[in-house]
This record gives sequence, structure tokens and C-alpha cells, in this order.
Amino acid sequence: MTIPSSDAIAHYRETGYLELRNVVESTALQRLIATTERLREAGRGLVAGTRHYDLEPGHSPDAPRIRRIASPTELDEVYVELAFGEVLGGIAAALIGGPVKFYHSKINFKLPHGGAEIGWHQDWPVFPHTNTNLVAISLPLNVSRRSNGCLRTIPGTHRQGPRSHWDGGRYLLNCNAQTTPEEISRAVDSELDPGDIVAHHGLVVHGSAPNMSETLRTTWIIQYAAADAFAYTAPVIDSIHRNRMVHGEPSRFARVEAGTIELPPDFSAGYSGIYKLQDAPAAS
Repeated sequence: MTIPSSDAIAHYRETGYLELRNVVESTALQRLIATTERLREAGRGLVAGTRHYDLEPGHSPDAPRIRRIASPTELDEVYVELAFGEVLGGIAAALIGGPVKFYHSKINFKLPHGGAEIGWHQDWPVFPHTNTNLVAISLPLNVSRRSNGCLRTIPGTHRQGPRSHWDGGRYLLNCNAQTTPEEISRAVDSELDPGDIVAHHGLVVHGSAPNMSETLRTTWIIQYAAADAFAYTAPVIDSIHRNRMVHGEPSRFARVEAGTIELPPDFSAGYSGIYKLQDAPAAS
């Protein structure tokens, strides 16, 4: 099992994120990359989005523009093996600090020549739980650099509490309005290679720039939660694997952090995704 060192865990506690190199061994990584490419190719002929496939406007078989595959653990066993395995599961448990369960996963494709910017946001306010002990692990499946829109994290912001992701009565799924230029100047670029990971806390502010390069950026993201964290709202990405234990035993009790929680919209009828929400026209 891969266990981060005490110094690495201390860094995560202090900054809200942690980069680790060469986490996934070569054979598993190549299988993951090949499976992801097969799933992306399978979406080429779609004429509309599905529960699993989110398509950009202009998508066609000749010019596929798939920007997300949701719940890939439902589509191939390789994602289950890795998400619930000793390596990624062990890292999640170490950072959570105890028993951990799976919440959701997704594959994001940031397309070349302008693949969408992701605004500054925190994960926890999008799917609030009884406590904030959530961690996401992002694993790039090709080279991830600032030029193609790698993840950017603002260290220490997880210790400042949740920020509003509403503005003017409209849910934007970002906290851009509450993120200052000084904070942005401190953002760290996670420039990673395939097999590396970056883990981030559910309250750390993060985002990414558009992909202005000629290189596709593909990232598999797994969202984990402490066993004693229970969601208040409908899942944004549902899965048959949601709340399945990854490490340790289920909790009989919910640990509840005090405070007032600003809820997201009701996603029980379906979640349109961060891209559509952040690009929606302002209400008149």
C-alpha cells in the first residue's frame, strides 16, 4: 500500500493539496489509458449527451468533442480496481485520516485550442456533507502542464471555510467573486505526468485555465469522503458504487460540523455539469 509520509500528510493538512509522483505502476497505467481511449472513441458517434457522456456543442463523429465521461467505474472494471485498490485507496485513507468511502468519479477531457476554463471553486459546497473531510484524487492520463490547462490550487484556502457559489441569485458553481487577485497570485500549478497524482481537500479553492495548446489534457478524478461524512443533497454524479467502502468499516454515526450551509440547487432531477452552469447566461 502506498502511504504518504508524515511530512507529506502535514503538507496536505497545511496547504490543502498534495502532489505525489509515479503512484500508478506502468502496467495498470497503460491499461487505464487504453481503456479511457476506447471509451472516448465509443462516444464518437453520439448525437446527444447521455448519463455518462457530456458533449461540447459542435460534437460530431468527424470532430468528436467529448468533455466528460461520468461514472467510468460503471463502464469498465479497471476504474473499480484502481479507485478501490490499495494504492489510491490507501492514499485517500491516509489523507482522510481513517475509514473512507467512494463518492463519485469522472474523466475530464480538456480539448486543444480552447478547452474550457474551470472557474475557481471548492468541491464541498457543490455536494455538501455533514463534515468537510472530503478528498479528490486527480490522475492525469497524459502530460498535464500549465499550457494545456493543468489544475491550479490556492494553498491554505481550505482553512477559511466554504465560500458562496451563488452570485446575484444564480448558481454559478464557482466562487470567482470571492477569490481575490492576491489569492490567485499564490495559485500553484500542478504540472504532472501520467501516473502522478494531485490530491486536494474538499474546501481548497482550485480551478484551471483554458487549454490553449495543441495537446488534449485527460484527467481521471476520484472523489472520496470520510466514512462519517454523509451527503445533505442529491449526488451531482450518481453511481452504483456511491458510498461503497474503500478502506475500513462503515460508520454508524454521522460526524456533524457546526455551521450554516448554503445549499446548491436541487440536482435530484439531473446535474447539467460545471461547464453548462458556469457558461449559462445571467438571469434578466
